[in-house]
Amino acid sequence: MSVNAELDFVSIITQTNSCALTRACAVSGPTNTEYTHPDPHVVPIHDFGEIDGRLFLDMRLVDGQDLRTALKSNGPLEPARAVAIVEQIASALDAAHRSGLVHRDVKPDNILLAHNDFAYLVDFGLAQAAGDSRLTSTGSAVGSFAYMAPERFGVTAAGPPADVYALTCVLYECLCGTQPFSATSIEQLIGAHLHQPPPLLHNMFDAVIAKGMAKDPAYRYPSAGALAYAARAALDGRALAAATGIHAGVASPIHAPAPRERSPLPLAIGALVAVLAVVVGGTAWALTSRSDDTARTSDAALTTASIMATTTTVTATTMPSATKPQPTDDTATASTTSTPTTTSPVRAARGVGDLGLPTPITRPTCDGTYAAFVYNATAPGAYASEIAAALAQHPGASYLRTDQSCSSLRQALNGNPIYAVYFPGDLATVCAIKARIGGHTYARRLDNATAVGVEVC
Repeated sequence: MSVNAELDFVSIITQTNSCALTRACAVSGPTNTEYTHPDPHVVPIHDFGEIDGRLFLDMRLVDGQDLRTALKSNGPLEPARAVAIVEQIASALDAAHRSGLVHRDVKPDNILLAHNDFAYLVDFGLAQAAGDSRLTSTGSAVGSFAYMAPERFGVTAAGPPADVYALTCVLYECLCGTQPFSATSIEQLIGAHLHQPPPLLHNMFDAVIAKGMAKDPAYRYPSAGALAYAARAALDGRALAAATGIHAGVASPIHAPAPRERSPLPLAIGALVAVLAVVVGGTAWALTSRSDDTARTSDAALTTASIMATTTTVTATTMPSATKPQPTDDTATASTTSTPTTTSPVRAARGVGDLGLPTPITRPTCDGTYAAFVYNATAPGAYASEIAAALAQHPGASYLRTDQSCSSLRQALNGNPIYAVYFPGDLATVCAIKARIGGHTYARRLDNATAVGVEVC
């Protein structure tokens, strides 16, 4: 066993959990070849092996408390503290995901808080390679049901989006003090994850929670880091929202056709297996107590943008992402100093489609002008909160409902109306906005002749 200057904790691994040793060491171990993106927020494993027929892990001893204990002792966390913790755990998860590993058991119990709230993600005993369809090496159901993504109850393999879902549940619990769904049985809890809409906090975090806990993994944030970025943007946008009079509210949902659903049979089978199974093991760890003071664009990141009233100069803080598309030469060289002539959108009378926000819905004229779309909301239960949050993050923007606008815009998604936040302008203005904000921002010509989906920049 290696000798370390810092205090270590030695965990004895039962034979049942011996496979967990291999997976845990693949994440944190000193001889690791798989885990090519080490992260300071993963508890390092200094050594592992076998002594007298008993497997062991030698890992850093973390002096502090787990997040579960902190929540039980102090109740909900201050939003700034909650976001800071989520940012650190998101960093650890993204590192694991880059190496093809999925944690599968993200919960407050597996988040350790050391001095000054330095957070560690622990217990990779349930981690497995992305794409592996096993529940565990022994066939048992794993993870904690309160944080398990809907796809975990099906027959397909759970990937990184399952960890994003779980981390969103943790964020909710940090802000609210309770788990997202309350239930008196595992069956009820599984049903809630499968069918109930994400819970609301009635504040600027509602859009973040709604997206992070989307039932379909494709509609969640593309990474844990993107979730953390959106949470930080929501936190930083509170003062901005107060100044602009835009607040996240809850409006009556639009009465629209229900989205098409997949056959429930695979999920039902998976849920039954999960209910009957036994949760086994997990990597042991110990710690000492210490109290510490302390948003195509349904996938678009919420960004902070300032659009000058008399120029097309755009400044923005955008989410760094490995998959972020780079501006084309045309967009990169678009003029940013001209004074454009734009056609202002028509403010629609309050009525069908209006979300009841301080900023009323608009119906732009379909006369061949252009618009840069920075955010789409496609979940009926979260239209108001998502659009309010996006408007707060993009001062000066407007919003519309595409099926009440120009035919060059996609009219619906899975039978549901699409609400979109956008900036109108001439072509140069719109392309400059797209280039500066980046991410999944897209630009469209507003008319009734252009085909749907034609990108103009």
